[in-house]
Amino acid sequence: MKKPKIIVVVDTETSGPLRAFRGLVPYHNLLEIGAVEVVLGTIPTICRTFYVMLKPLTEYYDSESMEYTSGKTLKYYSENGEEPKEAIEKFVEFLLDIKSVTKKKVLLASDNPEFDVGWIRLYLELYGYDAGEILHHNPMSIKDLARGLMRDLRTNLYNLPTKFRVPVLHSHNALDDALRNAEIFIKLLQELSYSQ
Repeated sequence: MKKPKIIVVVDTETSGPLRAFRGLVPYHNLLEIGAVEVVLGTIPTICRTFYVMLKPLTEYYDSESMEYTSGKTLKYYSENGEEPKEAIEKFVEFLLDIKSVTKKKVLLASDNPEFDVGWIRLYLELYGYDAGEILHHNPMSIKDLARGLMRDLRTNLYNLPTKFRVPVLHSHNALDDALRNAEIFIKLLQELSYSQ
């Protein structure tokens, strides 16, 4: 039986852009992880989803970033988030389940992989997981895929032609945003006439 090809579209919300600063790691906090399993085939399909909200590890935040993104406060995440260790354990379970099906490292895709996957890799490592054993070393950029298809380096996921747009708004909830990006990713793959 042929092993399925799976890409996991991810999004994160954080308390700011700095993973490390003045010797502190982390400096800002990973606060939400959203992930969407996309099974590639004749018709790429969204399958399972994952979402977790984490309690902050530090008190550091960028007020503009937090106001612009989730609109939530560190206090909100402290009161409503899960302990980061348990949250990351759940996420690793989700990833390892996919890895067991594909028999390959998990390939992540994101609108901004340097940011999202950078935070994910940091937290996996902070809690004792070898990110290099779980995740493919080179995540995909959905934005770069769109730029190539549009042949325009200024393209982003917010100014795509109408046929690629999806009804889900960019809400800055990590799962909502990952779902939106997964739907755009599928439309881009269909434009390429992707088939397994």
